[in-house]
Amino acid sequence: MDLFVFKLFSDPLYFGMVVLAVGFSVCLHEFFHAWTALKCGDPTAAYAGHLTLNPLKQMGPWSLVMLLILGICWGAVPVNHALLTPRRRILVALAGPLTNLGLFLLTALAEGLVLYFMPEEPEGSPQYLIFRWLAVMSTLNFVLFCLNMLPLPGLDGGAVLRELLPVERLFANEVGKGCVIGLVLLLFYSMNYIYQAAYTASSAVAAVSLLFFRAML
Repeated sequence: MDLFVFKLFSDPLYFGMVVLAVGFSVCLHEFFHAWTALKCGDPTAAYAGHLTLNPLKQMGPWSLVMLLILGICWGAVPVNHALLTPRRRILVALAGPLTNLGLFLLTALAEGLVLYFMPEEPEGSPQYLIFRWLAVMSTLNFVLFCLNMLPLPGLDGGAVLRELLPVERLFANEVGKGCVIGLVLLLFYSMNYIYQAAYTASSAVAAVSLLFFRAML
């Protein structure tokens, strides 16, 4: 498998679009974690400067390097669970993935609008480039939503699960640890299917959006 960084030479336009889409989406994901925590009574992330879209703050240099080389990255917003009720901890955890879901829907709908005004635009035209970036943005945000909602420690889905079930005891035994390893392996082998599902979902929403704009405009 080729490293993502090789896309810089084989398809520099796609490389730039992915870096821009993922970087912005992760920063906005972390921003809404911090914003929701603040609104729920925990100013820890806000005081630490996470109410920003600065990738150096939200992701950090190592995460940015990994994004450029492997195409993967992460962010981390500090949360003081002692200042939050279980329900509010769930809200804070869900804020990030729901941001990605919202970005997926907005950009997929925007694809339809661009297609409405771009029935036969050639490759390389401004309309085509905008459409391609929106397609990348919507697809990757669907992937980010799915990945972050997985019930694994360190992910937002795992944080939600921790508030609903006695996860510490569940993962403390060998069976629980085996389940985590199994989920990680399943995730590794199913990434292509997740991307395909994301592309299909993006195309479907864009198609419905195009039909809507044709009917209304």
